[in-house]
Amino acid sequence: MSQSILVAEDNDQVRGIIRQTLENAGYDVCEATNGEEAIRVLRSTPFDLVVTDILMPERDGLETIMYLRKQLPEVAIIAISGLENRLILDNAKGLGATRILAKPFSPSDLQSLVAELLGPPSTG
Repeated sequence: MSQSILVAEDNDQVRGIIRQTLENAGYDVCEATNGEEAIRVLRSTPFDLVVTDILMPERDGLETIMYLRKQLPEVAIIAISGLENRLILDNAKGLGATRILAKPFSPSDLQSLVAELLGPPSTG
């Protein structure tokens, strides 16, 4: 079974690009439009990795990371943000994000980071 990834991102275009990039690399991808939706999905479905934007409505990425670390400590987390202010991403790391990635990032940067955390996608 291939590794599963949940992408929490409120921007439809960015979320779609991330999904396509990761699916093309061979991972199973599910989407959430904000942190609250991501947590609802995570309560019923296990994921190997969560990619979360920081600034989102209805529970931001920092709150989502804190929830994940408390409830699902084994899940890997990549925090992404387009903010020029690196401090927000550093805060995400401090709260428990496994890795941080500043937008804009290339598809290959994202694929490399995911492969580093999950290993290459298994076929299944």
